[in-house]
Amino acid sequence: MTANGGRIIFQGADLFDGENALRSGVNVVVEGQRIDSVGEAPVEAGPDDRVVDLSGKTLMPGMFSCHFHTGFGTTATQGGAPVLGLEAPAAYFGILGARNLSTALQCGITGIIGSSNPYNLDVCLKEAMVLGQLEGPRLLACTQEFVTSGEQADGTNRSWFMDLNNHGLIRRVDGADGYRQATREALGAGCDIVKISSAPGHGSSPISDICYMTRDELDAVVEVARKQGKRVRSHCPSRTAILECARAGVDIIDHADRIDSEGIDAVLEADASITPSLLWSTRFLAFAESWDHSAGAFPIGDGFPENLPDTLERLRGVREDFEYTCKILPEVVKSGVRLLLGDDFGFPMMPHGDYVSEMEVYTELGIPAQTVLQWATKNGAEAMGRGDDLGTVDEGKLADLLVIDGDPIANLPILRDPAKMPAIMQEGRFVRDNLR
Repeated sequence: MTANGGRIIFQGADLFDGENALRSGVNVVVEGQRIDSVGEAPVEAGPDDRVVDLSGKTLMPGMFSCHFHTGFGTTATQGGAPVLGLEAPAAYFGILGARNLSTALQCGITGIIGSSNPYNLDVCLKEAMVLGQLEGPRLLACTQEFVTSGEQADGTNRSWFMDLNNHGLIRRVDGADGYRQATREALGAGCDIVKISSAPGHGSSPISDICYMTRDELDAVVEVARKQGKRVRSHCPSRTAILECARAGVDIIDHADRIDSEGIDAVLEADASITPSLLWSTRFLAFAESWDHSAGAFPIGDGFPENLPDTLERLRGVREDFEYTCKILPEVVKSGVRLLLGDDFGFPMMPHGDYVSEMEVYTELGIPAQTVLQWATKNGAEAMGRGDDLGTVDEGKLADLLVIDGDPIANLPILRDPAKMPAIMQEGRFVRDNLR
């Protein structure tokens, strides 16, 4: 909406609507918070309307990052802590989170699905945005990561002697009643999506074909979340865990490294989504396989001492898992499974803002850029439960829109350049407006 209350008329755009091939010469009218019309017919402008010529530019939906750790980033200890989430005080994580949300929005990400953080960080950031103290993408606030005692993600395994009361990013939970209570408490505190850990591996360690959680535990989490209209996501790299989580009704399967045809069918039947998150694996392997082991022990492990043969065997297993995932991913795409973007940004080698690099991992595997951009738009909105309102450029939907100077389907890297994204609109309001 203009300052005078008129409409915004985007004229002559190349339109990527979030799903279909580019259409040229499209006029899109925004009135208030919503898209009023989309079509090729001329639009007559009123005296209060603002007409923007988008000849040679692409208009597309705002993008979604669906595996987003708001609190990941640089700390004074460079990540050194007994457990993730204890690297810095809560106030510092709030500063990191505010900056990461701002960075994401300025990269054209208008929606985020959170993925585990300490201190109820996502809820606090979401409240700050609602109260007008912070500008950022709309956010499904995530819980801590619920883990069973003694599993790989339970950082207190390596710091048992510290008698930690604060477990940082994780929450240790056991038994159906324990998971039921933890879920109720987290949702009661304002979270929108519950994160559980159901199997070891992905990225820096090999995958074991197990599921940490019992079916009763999985059912307890999903049952409580469903009753309150909330969602569940799971760190879920193993074949067994994929099947168990999909059959229990988990909404987002994170990583799914060892999915097979049976797992694909289970995910389709559950109408679940998958975030492959392959950028972390790609960056980790590039670092690990260039490491000079004669210079010292490899610095990324699971916290326990490791001799060189064990390190090399671990890295071999990671490489094997990665190559399996790369080989099967096109089959997953072809099946129609809803795939999403999002990765462990904020970890070393993966700064927030480098989101296009994740897209490029998939296009390098032969997945068309248009398909990957659908993951970033239409699929993300559906996974958030906002498919009726967001994710595509259609009449009546909220006007979350990006203007791109060029064709991102033909040239994904232009999405990295703020100068090539002259406008970002969220609910009909310009977050960035460098349009004439």
